[in-house]
Amino acid sequence: MFPNVGYVTGRLREARNVTGRLREVGRIHVKRVEEVSEPLREPGIITGYRHENCSVIQAVASLFNATNETVNFWTHFVASVYFAWLLVSLSTIMPLFEDPYLFPLTCYMIAACCYPLMSCLAHAFSCLSLTATHICFFIDYLAIAMYSWAVAYLYYSYCFPPNLMNSWFSQIYLPVAAVNAVLATLCASLSRFIIHPGFQKTLRVAAFVEPFVWDSFPLVVWLYTCDTSTESCGESRIYHLNQFFCVITASFFYGSHIPERLAPGCFDYVGHSHNILHIFSIMGTNEQMRAVLIDLKNRREGLEKENWLPTPMWALQATPSLLMCNIFLVLLLTYYLSKHMRSVHQTCPQNSSRQPLVTATIVPSSHTKDQ
Repeated sequence: MFPNVGYVTGRLREARNVTGRLREVGRIHVKRVEEVSEPLREPGIITGYRHENCSVIQAVASLFNATNETVNFWTHFVASVYFAWLLVSLSTIMPLFEDPYLFPLTCYMIAACCYPLMSCLAHAFSCLSLTATHICFFIDYLAIAMYSWAVAYLYYSYCFPPNLMNSWFSQIYLPVAAVNAVLATLCASLSRFIIHPGFQKTLRVAAFVEPFVWDSFPLVVWLYTCDTSTESCGESRIYHLNQFFCVITASFFYGSHIPERLAPGCFDYVGHSHNILHIFSIMGTNEQMRAVLIDLKNRREGLEKENWLPTPMWALQATPSLLMCNIFLVLLLTYYLSKHMRSVHQTCPQNSSRQPLVTATIVPSSHTKDQ
């Protein structure tokens, strides 16, 4: 009566078997700190570690399981989707790709979408291998460095103080910011090869603090010297100050490893310092975005009178060139890393008891997974 019932039943049985095999392949068994190699251990995190040689399926599956990277991934993934939605929404009401005055905003919005996206991908796939961990975060550092450049371009175009316009500082501001972006990628990536944890952390933090200080200097001068009763800074000041608060808070938790350092094992999955870093960094970007949208609207007439209009060259030539330079730098570092890893594995005996010592000579001895 139903000649195809046997065929359909067989296909359903096969699909169930395939699903079961995929579930088995993607099953995640979290590990304790003593079960992972020394370079992958994080201060104050006792459990929740993923296996350091996961498959791609296991890496993706881990994002839907409780690990110490799950919140790191989703905080920045949701943020990247949110900023992409803002970019699309703004493009429907503003000529972001036609009006040269808005090119700095366009570069900034694209960078704001990319840096959390690269961050969440790095956290997702850093468990594929020890080499993949480093390469993922090389790309992550590149995205943050390009974001720092976009912020400098943004501030130069819409938040530059009148008393510094056409000065020697205004002439070197963007070129120095471009050099900072390259040095940030270089120094943050090289920090992963440093064994001493204190020097490693200092170099990595300094790699991004220095561009932040340079980028923010003209904004601080403008907020300090402007007349809040007559200039647009009165309306945007609160958002700029909120952004500074978020950045300082994020930096404090990132550098101190609080609260997990104070209560080891209590914040393995949710609430550790890197979660807090992600949340406050996104909040800071959002406040920064709101402030600059006010400034570019309210200051346009005044900037046009001062003939202070951003040249399209910085968006159409300098930014792509800077991106290519950073990509070349990451490829060079990746080549060096791969070559160095191969040479170490060839010269060291294949002894599982000594494997952590091998990896520890290549990368820092603690918290190398940190952004």
